[in-house]
Amino acid sequence: MSGRIRVLPSDTEFDVADGESVFEAARRQGVRWPSICQGDMECGICHMQVHDGAENLSACSNAEADRIAQGLKASDPATRLACQARLSGPVTVLRKGVRQIT
Repeated sequence: MSGRIRVLPSDTEFDVADGESVFEAARRQGVRWPSICQGDMECGICHMQVHDGAENLSACSNAEADRIAQGLKASDPATRLACQARLSGPVTVLRKGVRQIT
């Protein structure tokens, strides 16, 4: 595994494999992550606010930055898209609506 993500306020945690996005890892492990485009970077709904471990995230691409700039969290520099972010260590984020599918 490449890293582990902790999602607040639900306190959901799961592993993210090498080369896998946070969104892909969530789906693989039965965790609901809000999205409309299902990880195609078209909607920006999968945004998350990074609280800790930003140094363990992949660099934000120009395309991701452009999508974030068009969304509701455009003014928050800690915002990343779960469909684009990859981990190299532990990260804690805030994203309401993330939960284990039962």
